[in-house]
Amino acid sequence: MCAADVVDVSVIIAAWKAAAFIEKAISSALASTGVSVEIIAVDDASPDETFEVLRRIADADTRVVALRLPSNSGPSAARNMGIQAAQGRYIAVLDADDAMAPGRLADLVATAKAANADIVVDNMTDVDETGRPLAATPFLKSADFAAARDIDLATWIRFNNPMSGGDTLGYLKPLIRRSKLVETGISYDPSLRNSEDYYLIANLLAAKSRMHYIPSAGYFYTRSPGSTSHRLKPDQTRAWLDAEARFVAQHGAILSDKERKAQAQRSRALRNVNQLIALIDTLKTRKLGASLRLMAADLHGATYALGVLSKVALGKMLGRKTV
Repeated sequence: MCAADVVDVSVIIAAWKAAAFIEKAISSALASTGVSVEIIAVDDASPDETFEVLRRIADADTRVVALRLPSNSGPSAARNMGIQAAQGRYIAVLDADDAMAPGRLADLVATAKAANADIVVDNMTDVDETGRPLAATPFLKSADFAAARDIDLATWIRFNNPMSGGDTLGYLKPLIRRSKLVETGISYDPSLRNSEDYYLIANLLAAKSRMHYIPSAGYFYTRSPGSTSHRLKPDQTRAWLDAEARFVAQHGAILSDKERKAQAQRSRALRNVNQLIALIDTLKTRKLGASLRLMAADLHGATYALGVLSKVALGKMLGRKTV
């Protein structure tokens, strides 16, 4: 790509052991219509042939840039590297096993301009590994997201409440004005390997960025057994709590009453989930003493965790899912 070329959107793809499927993701981004694109794919030191695949694609198309981290550092570090190399007016995030419709980026850019938004998100379509839709309705199903709307910080926090059973905005893949990232200095938190998009957007909204949502569902989100989004581990949930503490320490004094209430509810929910995952971990390893200490340290979280485990046990007895 020539230095004089104008790039509307830099599509950032963090890749980890993605040799078998990343070409599909890149092809979908290259097929974008109505905007000029560059694709910056960052291999997170994969042990397979991911980087070789990326170099082959980049050699065949100058719109693709292949980068590689020297050691495995997680999706946040990979995306930060990609963003630093980006030339586009906007940054778009695409997961290595996902895809997008040809007109999606043009719709997002047009929306950003019309709404004077720094961040734009759209709805998603859940698909299986073959690209087949898994449901007749899009990912966000409630009336709250049936039409285009602004999303403020309180709304972003409120609709990112783990285990709530309702719509969750944190899965959405944003388009972000690159100048806003440069202006604020905000980047992905490299300590997070899960929920990293949530905290990036939360920090941008706390910095008074404007966010807009459109209900079109041109992002194809792959649900697969290997997805890291659905298998929580104790270190991940503890990282959430640390990230929450950092967010509150940085922004707590300027939060409105509405934002503060939503933040308190989310923090409590995260502590509950952390207690549940930690308790499951100690039970699996049959560390009864550790389990008892965990429950005694947070009785509210213990009540929640035991309630979930009881429902799971009941479901197994009845032969059906209860949570």
